[in-house]
Amino acid sequence: MTEWTRTWGARCLGSLLLIACGGGGGGAAGTDGGTDGSETMPPETDDGPTASDTEDDGSGDETGEPEAMVEVEYLTPVEHLVRVSMALRGMRPSEADVEAVEADPEALQGIVDTYLDDPAFGATVMSLHNEALLVEPDYAYYPAGFPNIGPLEGRDFYEVNSDIMRAPLRLIEHVVMNDRPYAEVVTADYTLANDTVAAVWDIPYDGNGGWQETAWADGRDNAGVLSDSWLWQRHRSTDANANRGRANVVATAFLCSDFASNDVDVDIDVDLSDPEAVADAVLDNPSCATCHAQLDPLASYFRGFFPLYVPQEQEEEADPYPMELPWYEEFFPELLDVPMQPAAYYGNEGDGLAFLGARIAEDPRFTRCAVRRFWSYLHQTRLEEVPGEVLDAFEPDFAAQQSAKALVRAIVLHDDFRTAAVLPADPDAPTEAELDVAQRVGMLKARPAALGRMVEDLTGFRWVTDLSTIIDEETGEPLNLGRVPLLEDSYLGYRVLGGDIDSMFVTQSASTYSGPTMLVLQNLAREAAHHEVERAMEGEGRLLAADPSLEDEADVRAELVAVHRRLHATDVDPDDASVDAAWTVFETALRASGDPVRAWKTTLTAMLSDLSIAFY
Repeated sequence: MTEWTRTWGARCLGSLLLIACGGGGGGAAGTDGGTDGSETMPPETDDGPTASDTEDDGSGDETGEPEAMVEVEYLTPVEHLVRVSMALRGMRPSEADVEAVEADPEALQGIVDTYLDDPAFGATVMSLHNEALLVEPDYAYYPAGFPNIGPLEGRDFYEVNSDIMRAPLRLIEHVVMNDRPYAEVVTADYTLANDTVAAVWDIPYDGNGGWQETAWADGRDNAGVLSDSWLWQRHRSTDANANRGRANVVATAFLCSDFASNDVDVDIDVDLSDPEAVADAVLDNPSCATCHAQLDPLASYFRGFFPLYVPQEQEEEADPYPMELPWYEEFFPELLDVPMQPAAYYGNEGDGLAFLGARIAEDPRFTRCAVRRFWSYLHQTRLEEVPGEVLDAFEPDFAAQQSAKALVRAIVLHDDFRTAAVLPADPDAPTEAELDVAQRVGMLKARPAALGRMVEDLTGFRWVTDLSTIIDEETGEPLNLGRVPLLEDSYLGYRVLGGDIDSMFVTQSASTYSGPTMLVLQNLAREAAHHEVERAMEGEGRLLAADPSLEDEADVRAELVAVHRRLHATDVDPDDASVDAAWTVFETALRASGDPVRAWKTTLTAMLSDLSIAFY
């Protein structure tokens, strides 16, 4: 890495010990041990714009001076492999994958295909779409908090609510993992349910507890996630709102078109406390009707869904499940006497959720928004910051193929995704065009759930708290609050502290580290290190192949070399600076405790809590 890259990275990231540009776009700062890989201009590919492209057309600035060409530095093939594996699966690549790419960089393309079939990629797909649909709030409180009673008695409380909340995400995962047309997300004539979801919503089910295709049988159309009862329980509606918020969820999630972000000159003379005045204004007042002419007919598609309900109230019912009235064809106009506009999709009249799903699927904004979301999630950049040329490059093929796997494959194999750094012609005076490119380059951060999968893969440790045995003081019976995975939960766990969303109040993940985030990583590392060393003492270690009782310096250094390769996919010599640092930790801990097992736990804690583990 050049000296300019180091200083430029330091400017972007401030005081953190990471040489990266702000957690922004599609690349990571290279490592000191990386191979050269830099080019004045990246090779042309068929996959769209390269990392050196900018919004500028190359004709020069206002003074007529041509823009200087930036130099692009790429990740090595193995570094690219690490990034792809972490982005798609939340796990470091296996030793076999590393060796394959070391022998032949072209092997990466085949490895990507295996990653896209890995169930861990399915978890990534659900995480990506949860950022759009926001369906995983705190599991114990409204709008969740479904009690484990009736047919669910004795079931894990966390699992019950997790199954219900993830049902729409499971459908999307099913579509993507089976490489079905992506439009099925909103057009599928089926839904996905397991025994829990089927019991709660009264869905036909003949499986053995696992997830299977079934269909809503209460008269509603089956239209992918648009028909899901939990989605519209999470995004509830009051009588007065008349499903407008639900309509905006659809527009925002699937079209990247948020009605709330439209520029509107609000008429301050409208009495918002008077329902009749509001009803008149949305039809006749120009400042209101501009949006409502499209929003209100879209809202009419959801008039059959129950406005809201509190799951905990089911505890008072003799037969708590299935939930009563999750859907009734004319709920709002007939039972609540709420006037609704004729259903229409942006002026295209037609009724029913199936009609709505079909119109969304054929809307060019649907595929363009999907490309934006996949690129944004994988590059960890804001939706609105996805470059227009990226959308222009990827959207036509995605619209034609309807394959989310093909889209993801193209994104992670694209030059932008393997960019390590951009270097301007004049480091002391970078142009605005060069700065624009620099903002799209930075290290990527493992989200909490992905961090948990990585550590579990490396050590076998899964960070879970068991609340199933807590006793109710009044009844003397276990409360059965469940076994909660701490990196996936935002109520009792550390999902938000780790930088992820809670789907209610925190709706955008963080791509940098803070003090609390660092504490989460350190505590995870400590627990995992203890678990790994204890297993290694029984000959079942994953990171440690050697006996943890060894303390001879040469033997310890040899083992540290092996651990370093597993963690970072790079080879170092026993006298490398990184091994020196780890040996110093081991030696100090051994001298203080006299116990090599404790020294190994301390050393692995330090290695697993290094920020280089959390970024890729």
